[in-house]
Amino acid sequence: MADDAIRKELDAIKADLAQLREDIAGLTDAVKGTATENVRNARAQAEDRVRGAWEEIEQRLEDVLNEGRATFDKAERKVGEHPGGSVLTAFGLGFIIAKLLSIGERH
Repeated sequence: MADDAIRKELDAIKADLAQLREDIAGLTDAVKGTATENVRNARAQAEDRVRGAWEEIEQRLEDVLNEGRATFDKAERKVGEHPGGSVLTAFGLGFIIAKLLSIGERH
């Protein structure tokens, strides 16, 4: 009789262990699913941030290029309005730069 009681207890323990294994497997799957979802969400957020930053960089670059074009057009108009003064200014600046460079070579 004692053997029957011990066997029943052992069978109950085995059943409990089997159930525990199933529960742990279920929890593992649930944690894995949640972690995978969290990784996907984090990746999507990071991609959105990178995409937004890239669009901002493109916009800033376009703004800088537009400003550069406007400045170049303005300078081109000024040279066209005053060609003689532009040539003299360019000559004067070139002369000054050459003098500064020659002074630097002597030292």
